Amino acid sequence: MSKNKPHGMILEPKHVDYSTLTKFGTVTIAYLDSREQYGVDVRVEGFEFADGDSCRQNGARAMAWARDALNAALAADMLAPGGSISSSVD
Repeated sequence: MSKNKPHGMILEPKHVDYSTLTKFGTVTIAYLDSREQYGVDVRVEGFEFADGDSCRQNGARAMAWARDALNAALAADMLAPGGSISSSVD
């Protein structure tokens, strides 16, 4: 088995590195409260990576990207209420 590909149930930090992200997708977070499902549901769709190893790893990478994007947005809002993060390149 390749050293780059995770196996089993545990993903290491190196397996959720999203630096090879080539296409942004969507993240949907919902609260589920029904007989069939309960809790927080996080869905990531449409993300693509240059080194697509496995569906599970790519899903974890997309969630890591979303985590960091949300943390940055929260930090901006805490610093300046209503603040946002933006960037532009000429």
